Amino acid sequence: MSRLAGRGVRLNTLLTVGVGLSSLGALAQVLLVVVVGESLAGTWITLFVTVSGIGLVFPGVMSIGQALGRVAPGAASALLGGLQFLCGALASPLVGLFGEGSSLPMALIMLIAVAAAGLALIGLARPWQGHGESDDSKQGARPNDPQGG
Repeated sequence: MSRLAGRGVRLNTLLTVGVGLSSLGALAQVLLVVVVGESLAGTWITLFVTVSGIGLVFPGVMSIGQALGRVAPGAASALLGGLQFLCGALASPLVGLFGEGSSLPMALIMLIAVAAAGLALIGLARPWQGHGESDDSKQGARPNDPQGG
């Protein structure tokens, strides 16, 4: 992620690609289970795609969140970490609540979560406007100073 950002790829672009890739993997998992049925190989492949997308989302969200909260970096970090924990703590029991005999509940919850992330990305972050990006990172350079100077 840092290598891509260092080469001029904007964090918002990586975030958008990550949400899209995660959505694609989760949707493929739902469709695979509904249309074809359970398949270990299919589940592993779609999970790999979904988690690869999440691997772009988390660092992008953390970097943008820290850039927006650079006035109080400890509070920003605590808020991001707390929300990350809360989302995981809420999603985990839901999968077991809806059944343990199929991967469909997990796939549906992942699909709902990445759909919510996509809506938040479009409605709140508006990556085409560069929210959360410093002026230097919009031009492709990495900021030198965490204080923005």
